[in-house]
Amino acid sequence: MKSIGIGIALLASIGLIFFREPSVEKKIAEREPELHKVLEARIVHIDPAELLDQIYDFNTRLKIMDVRSESDYNLFHIVDAENVRPEQLRDTEWVNRLPKQTVFVLVSNDEKMATDAWKLLSVQGVLNLYILEGGVNFWLDLYHPGSRIQAAAALGPNPDGDDTLRHEFEFALGARHPAADIDPRDFLKRNYMKKIKQVGRVAKKSGGCG
Repeated sequence: MKSIGIGIALLASIGLIFFREPSVEKKIAEREPELHKVLEARIVHIDPAELLDQIYDFNTRLKIMDVRSESDYNLFHIVDAENVRPEQLRDTEWVNRLPKQTVFVLVSNDEKMATDAWKLLSVQGVLNLYILEGGVNFWLDLYHPGSRIQAAAALGPNPDGDDTLRHEFEFALGARHPAADIDPRDFLKRNYMKKIKQVGRVAKKSGGCG
């Protein structure tokens, strides 16, 4: 009987080997045409002004994921953004703990790292997932025009950018930088195509620009 039990356990372990969940990279490769189509159409790329509106929409549960290096994140990041490490994006347990009924916005300096993160999370079933158009660079172009920008930088999103932070900072201020937590009333209203789909109304903390 003992040998039978060992045999069953051995067969079960062999079965797990052969029927193991495909890797995240394999899932991306299998769904690449579908993912590329969505990205090419820029269906999930949201204008900085739409993110700003979402930050002040107290009926939306919003989670901003900043996928840049810790050093860039410490220099500057949008208020309430969470610095997410690459290994977390591949950690099934971490992904499964992400809140439901939530709008997720991925942020990098331009769009490259945010796009890679979008693919990783999309194939793992995360819904309501968006990319900040032009990343932190475009955000700062719009909302902190007085900052010093490196010479080759052009105003606007740069989908083919190398994800280098184009803006320079004298100090690492993180979310204490003036452009991190802005009052939309201080800027001209920016027109944009609304892309975020509401996922249910929830209570958010009080405050904001009201």
